[in-house]
Amino acid sequence: MIAFVTLEEAKAHLRIDTNAGDAELQQKIYSASASILDYIQSSRDVLVDDNGAVIEGTNELDRVKMATLLLVGIFDRVRNGEEETTYHQGYLPFTVTSLIYSLRKPTIL
Repeated sequence: MIAFVTLEEAKAHLRIDTNAGDAELQQKIYSASASILDYIQSSRDVLVDDNGAVIEGTNELDRVKMATLLLVGIFDRVRNGEEETTYHQGYLPFTVTSLIYSLRKPTIL
């Protein structure tokens, strides 16, 4: 599974200093990373190599990391779908997309 941020980065961002919820937080990181990959669609090759490893050291990755941290924070805050009507189906929150919009290259079939 692809993760744009580490567990330690997410815990620092969320100001978590225990290990009690590490497995759940790791799943949120994977889910947020997958959501961002789905959003940017055909720009995936800018962030992930052919082996599925994150390409480190790119300007794009810095923005994607912040977008991932923001989305993980939303996932952590909204545990039971309480904000389900806040976002349209298939779209990410504005704060997330504002960081990665220029990476979005929709694929037209």
